[in-house]
Amino acid sequence: MAMVNKAVAVYLMLTALAVAVLFMITPLIHDGGDDYPIWEILNYFMVAGVLVALIVNYMCKRKQDASDQSDLAGSLVFYGAIVLTMLFFWEWFWTLNPDSETGNAAISHTVYFPLVDALYVVIALTTGRELWRASGE
Repeated sequence: MAMVNKAVAVYLMLTALAVAVLFMITPLIHDGGDDYPIWEILNYFMVAGVLVALIVNYMCKRKQDASDQSDLAGSLVFYGAIVLTMLFFWEWFWTLNPDSETGNAAISHTVYFPLVDALYVVIALTTGRELWRASGE
């Protein structure tokens, strides 16, 4: 089980690093068009990361509640993972719809996806670090 935890931790941390780097350099490399081909590919890797972060943080929260230990940081990461999941899938499903790149929907992509990307980096790094730590025990 420790190897699985470490593999998942590495996956989360690598995708978080990729999202962080691409998030920062997109204004430098993007041509200004509607297509973001690198993000379209990376979003599929983020889908797995978002779901893994939600499941892992849910299991940690359940374990925390069962032991009657109050951990504010763990609770914040869990609820952050819920918010991340809702925002990510709401926004991602819009981008999968070919008619979504018009009007107010196109504007919402430029507002919500940067929020989703930043939140993903924080949640994935935090979850990955905790999984790595837990696998060492």
